[in-house]
Amino acid sequence: MGGGTLNIKIISQISGDKGVNVAGDTEGVTRMAELTGNRNNGNFRSKPAQTQEYERDANIFIVHGHDTLARIELKDYLQNTLGFPAPVILAELPDCGRTIIEKFEEQADQADIVFVLLTPDDFNHVNQARARQNVIFELGYFIGKMGRKSGRVILLSKGNLDIPSDLSGILRIDIGQGIRTAGEDIRKAVKKALEAI
Repeated sequence: MGGGTLNIKIISQISGDKGVNVAGDTEGVTRMAELTGNRNNGNFRSKPAQTQEYERDANIFIVHGHDTLARIELKDYLQNTLGFPAPVILAELPDCGRTIIEKFEEQADQADIVFVLLTPDDFNHVNQARARQNVIFELGYFIGKMGRKSGRVILLSKGNLDIPSDLSGILRIDIGQGIRTAGEDIRKAVKKALEAI
């Protein structure tokens, strides 16, 4: 796939076992087929989960910006490689008349482990890439709720981002080469987080 941009148009969001329709370039369809292990006229379904290596399940929450591919790859890795139940992704849940913050708080209260995708979705005043402001807000919420040292808030970053100085020194897992490339670091972080629950 080289260093080019992957142009994929998501027609419907992944939700449980409903799958997703993908329309786009051949590389995009091929990459989605690799992620899901199934290709059928652009309709994809996740492969069954492998044997779970952990002694317990965890409610996992994914905080994300606009990097749809990173979000889908992380969800796929957590479910189909590590064997966890479907993680909570707010964009995939119905609003049911709630405000965004109400929906967020309701789901956040049930989270055991949080993955925060820090991806270059916005730019600051000096044109440096940064994560979306809602991602930084939700990151701060979870650090306050779970504790910075608990290991239950796992930061995944892509690219050279402008990060708030209060987060300096907090380790981040680099996902610039993809989620699977960072898989061993993610697995170790999950194991540590489960010990803290």
